[in-house]
Amino acid sequence: MTKKKTSRISVKTGMAPGTLLHIGTRELEHASVQLRQYNSEEIKLSEYTTDLDQITYDFKEGDLVSWIHFSGIDIPAYENLGKQLDIHNLTLEDVLNSHLRPKFEDLDHYSFLSLKLMIPKMGEYKFQSVPVHLILGENYVISFMDSNYEVLDSLFTRLENSTRRIRSKGVDYLFFAVADTIVDNYFHIIENWNDQLTELEDCIGKEDSDFVPRKIQDFKKQIMKARGSILPLKESYDLLIQSESALFADENVKFFRDTQDHILFIIDQLDYLRDYLSNIRDTYESEQNNQLNNTMKFLTLIATIFIPLTFLAGIYGMNFRNMPELEWRYGYFAILVIMILVAAGMIWYFRKKKWL
Repeated sequence: MTKKKTSRISVKTGMAPGTLLHIGTRELEHASVQLRQYNSEEIKLSEYTTDLDQITYDFKEGDLVSWIHFSGIDIPAYENLGKQLDIHNLTLEDVLNSHLRPKFEDLDHYSFLSLKLMIPKMGEYKFQSVPVHLILGENYVISFMDSNYEVLDSLFTRLENSTRRIRSKGVDYLFFAVADTIVDNYFHIIENWNDQLTELEDCIGKEDSDFVPRKIQDFKKQIMKARGSILPLKESYDLLIQSESALFADENVKFFRDTQDHILFIIDQLDYLRDYLSNIRDTYESEQNNQLNNTMKFLTLIATIFIPLTFLAGIYGMNFRNMPELEWRYGYFAILVIMILVAAGMIWYFRKKKWL
């Protein structure tokens, strides 16, 4: 198994702005590129796995929309791409930063959007945050992902179908469709968390509920992590919708507004889950306090029953010479009977008061 290579932000200390250096974990040892060019009549697919820095990006055919999809990290390939399509090194620097905060920028002849893909870990409530970067040009879209994730497979399938709307729309619609697919994937995380929190709530009060506090803390960390990825995206879409770039057709703005509505809904759901988590914690603590109170109540009643019995035992445990009952033949049995009657009477009284 190949060990993942990780680099930290601190390695760029002292370097000039625009220096191309990957920050984060390298998921794939080798990168690949898929180039799809299409219109309503045809679609062409070209795949490259070697010599990525030698690819020629010729988009002179104005009636074709081109989608360049990078899987993995290849800095020479990015440099080649930047030179041919006049993409600034500062943008490519952002593409290489896996810790980049979601953002939107309008530049001279292209727009840049960075967002996070959330990949749920199998059988767990945790997720992996994966950077996704998109560049929109005059007749092309470029997408960058650190690895081969299946999240875009449905979009690839839609492109293969010539009857789909995506084939007849402009390049900005493709830009919308890629970002919208990433955002829609958040719903799987939200639904999974909602189901797991419901199960967690059902565990409260059971004998094996000791794991609840730890899981509540872990859930809280995941929700805060998700908010950190999605809240900046709301700001990005606010800027995108207000953009005056000619790259965005007026007729397609409504689709970006729809994605924005999805983002706002997801943020509301995260707030709901955070409140739900707080309620579960309060319920758990209340249940624990009730159990402790019941235990203390039971122990107090037991101690109360033994107080008069201890009193009687203490009296007849004294070593005085002139105690009449000590010489009585049935004194021992009489004291036992009195003790039993006292204990039974107190238990009857406690039951009558519904304390037991």
